[in-house]
Amino acid sequence: MTKKGFELDQVLNFRKEVEKMRKIDFAAAKQEFEGASALLMREEEAMNQLTHELADKQREGISAVELQLYADFSRKKTVDIRQHRQAVISLERKMAEKRETLLDAAKDKKVLEAFKERKISAYMRGMAETERHFLDEISVQKAGHGKR
Repeated sequence: MTKKGFELDQVLNFRKEVEKMRKIDFAAAKQEFEGASALLMREEEAMNQLTHELADKQREGISAVELQLYADFSRKKTVDIRQHRQAVISLERKMAEKRETLLDAAKDKKVLEAFKERKISAYMRGMAETERHFLDEISVQKAGHGKR
């Protein structure tokens, strides 16, 4: 553009860095959510296996002590699963917030990039217009010298 270039390059570079940081934050939140979801699925699967094991034991015959152990363990697993579900819901919200923050940062960067493109395009049109006027002036001067 001019000798100093696009005046808002520092702002654009800052917005690119902000977007990069938001991508990292979002990726970390997504990874944390996916890890918690996988843990929840494993816990639920373990609970299903426990339920099936208890049903099999009851068909075969089970002592009251074993039944009490299974019941206590089952209650603990149920509480754990409930806590994991809450954690997954919380992490999902956090991930959605990080996604929105990332989208906002990307929009801010895009706006500035579009502005830069418009400024460059306007500058190039202005330069082409100036060159065209200069060439027209040279043509007029040459034509004027030849008629004398």
